[in-house]
Amino acid sequence: MGTEEVITMENRILEAAKQVFVRKGYEATKMGDVAAEAGIGRTALHYYYRTKDMLFDAIFDQLMDSLLPDLGIIIDEKLPFLEKLPKIIERYVNTLQRNPLFPIFVLNELQRDPEHIYRSVLKDLPRVEPIMHLHTQLMDEMERGLIKKMPLYYMATTLISLLVFPMLIRNPVTAIFMNGDPGEYDKFLQERIPFVTDIMIRLLTPDDHTQNK
Repeated sequence: MGTEEVITMENRILEAAKQVFVRKGYEATKMGDVAAEAGIGRTALHYYYRTKDMLFDAIFDQLMDSLLPDLGIIIDEKLPFLEKLPKIIERYVNTLQRNPLFPIFVLNELQRDPEHIYRSVLKDLPRVEPIMHLHTQLMDEMERGLIKKMPLYYMATTLISLLVFPMLIRNPVTAIFMNGDPGEYDKFLQERIPFVTDIMIRLLTPDDHTQNK
């Protein structure tokens, strides 16, 4: 089997695993369920992924690989955070649109076994260095009065809920308000990027800056 065929099969298996993990939950999923979803035998599945943990790690790595490289480039730019923010938000939205099952997958696992998520994140420390750099920049800019002082979890939870919640309610909103047209929902998510950006900039802009405008 050629390299291209191997990559295609691996992607097919991972997409099947996402579907089953979301539908049945990680705990209840059997390797046979994933094989059946992918339309292959268990022997073929075990050739690529021997255990359910390996499948989980591969899916999580896929998400990190799709998000962090570009995010790292943005974070390393010599710009104030508020100028980086629109690019960060656009990158997250585009990544979530390409991977609509990831939010449910991660949230389910955070409820079931948060340590599993933490281990998956921390097993490759260089990969999360951009997040640490971002943390340093935010703390520095708060001290210098460039952005409003607040606990970082206030900012993080606000941004995450603005980005992730629309993905969680995608199906009912599409059915009720958009005549079941997924293309309309994708258009809505793109149109929402400047809206979310504006909310976050207003949240983070120091009060004296706002009053001076």
